[in-house]
Amino acid sequence: MFMDANNFKGQAEILARNINHDFYEKRKTIEELLDQADPRGFSWIGSAEHEIFYDLKSAKRYFSEQRRTMAVPPIDIHDEKYTAQILTPEICVVICEYVVETPPDTEQVISEHQRVTFVVRQDEDGKIWICHIHTSNPWALMRQDEYFPTKIGRRNYEYMEELMQKQKFKEIKELTKRQNQILFQVMQGKTYVQIAEILGIKERTVRYHITEICNRYHVAGRKQLMAYLFEYSSSVDEKPASAGSSMTKE
Repeated sequence: MFMDANNFKGQAEILARNINHDFYEKRKTIEELLDQADPRGFSWIGSAEHEIFYDLKSAKRYFSEQRRTMAVPPIDIHDEKYTAQILTPEICVVICEYVVETPPDTEQVISEHQRVTFVVRQDEDGKIWICHIHTSNPWALMRQDEYFPTKIGRRNYEYMEELMQKQKFKEIKELTKRQNQILFQVMQGKTYVQIAEILGIKERTVRYHITEICNRYHVAGRKQLMAYLFEYSSSVDEKPASAGSSMTKE
């Protein structure tokens, strides 16, 4: 018996999310990952030009070899969005949007928005199958006057700079995790609106935490706070304080 539309969409979104994480984070083998490939027919279009497979066997062979040779490192996924659309009682399309990034210890710098489409079928027993996967190249990230390789290079350079800044930034133990997150963004020159968007919180929450930090170190506003942080960024001890302590030494 077919699932109702809402249940079908929910199950399809969960399936797509799990496949994405299993694939990029290498939580499962390719055989396990494609266990729900549709026996009626399966195809996969990858992100590279030559990655187009018209059947399950060729897709398994290619991605198993890619995994064996460790051609692609484990990749983190965040900022995910999954939207399912019912086409027929049997067929559902899941549109996936997310950011993929290589962890710093991989020694490879990749940071890109990615979009993937899954075509999912349910049979009369309510079991769902993957019919098709299509990974889209992130053309929309390009500026109007910018070629694709230029965009990729610029974005990855910016991501590399961010990683380097994170290595330099030492969390202040006496502040909360959220305050340290906000402080790091402040040191990158981000506005309150940008910080709120990056962290998924309200702008007034950002301003509240900045005020709390300023009060703690007896500085008047963001400019003085920045000066204070830079003055003590290469200083001693583990904790900054207005009277006697300072930020962790790098």
